[in-house]
Amino acid sequence: MNNFDETTFCDDDSQPNGNRNPSISVSGRLEQATQALLEAPLEARIQHVLQDRLVRYPAFDSVKGQAEWLIYEPRQTRARGIVVSSERGNGKTTLAHIINRQYNDRSNLDRPFVVEISMSGARDARTVYGRILESLGSPARISHRVSDRETLVSRLLRSVGCRLLVLDEVQDIMLGNEREQQRALEGIKFLMNELQMHVLGFGTDKAFQGLASDPHLEARFTEYVLPRWKADSTLANFLATYERCLPFSEPSHLGREEVVKHMAKVGGGTLGRIVTRLQNAALEALCEGERFITMSRLETAVMRPARCAIRPQGKP
Repeated sequence: MNNFDETTFCDDDSQPNGNRNPSISVSGRLEQATQALLEAPLEARIQHVLQDRLVRYPAFDSVKGQAEWLIYEPRQTRARGIVVSSERGNGKTTLAHIINRQYNDRSNLDRPFVVEISMSGARDARTVYGRILESLGSPARISHRVSDRETLVSRLLRSVGCRLLVLDEVQDIMLGNEREQQRALEGIKFLMNELQMHVLGFGTDKAFQGLASDPHLEARFTEYVLPRWKADSTLANFLATYERCLPFSEPSHLGREEVVKHMAKVGGGTLGRIVTRLQNAALEALCEGERFITMSRLETAVMRPARCAIRPQGKP
């Protein structure tokens, strides 16, 4: 996780037949893959700390559950939508990608199909249609008119049985002028009306405002605001679970009260900052040969360690 703006986790619920990734086991102090790394070279342990991973938390399960309602409920003449909004760095894009990965296998005909696109820079319906075509592996030609793309998108989405359109960076609709906003929203409205397809959007606190600029869409969308992270049992459970993925021979007790309060403060309510501080402290401790993460490491680990311990030897 090298990006302060978003935190990305690996999906542990995307394995066939419900088999979950063993990265978060139900027993033992450390998960199985982490336990096996305790005697591994420093570089291997550092790479493990830096891996993307999923740690479930209530808001994640709530959004995923709402997405499943949108996917599995019968098609309706009046298709509906949900906009998931929060501050930057709270995992919105992560949630969008996880839902897309779980339902984006065209070879599995027994599973519903989902399409995800970004609304960043989308100023008209033509661009919206072009990005959908790109996601379906059928890039639009420059010569295609809006009507051509509209027809092609409709045909392809029907052919794959698409059940949900996932829109990321919805707030970027607001960056265009009024005419551009309406042109972009026209594409979304057409798909909801023509294909009776629900929409799940993700964005900042202005995301709902972007869709609400069209009165028809405003009436169809509901906003779900991801809560800010604070010093409570949810954060304590998250930190304790995350510790199971950190290759230290002794427990750091990251779920204890003083750690929870400190991480809530330095995280400023956003998951991205919390995870980055955890990683920085873990890397510092590993590079110094320590057996667990101390409170002082969590307090001072604003940046990565001064020396890049994963740089290949002899490289500048």
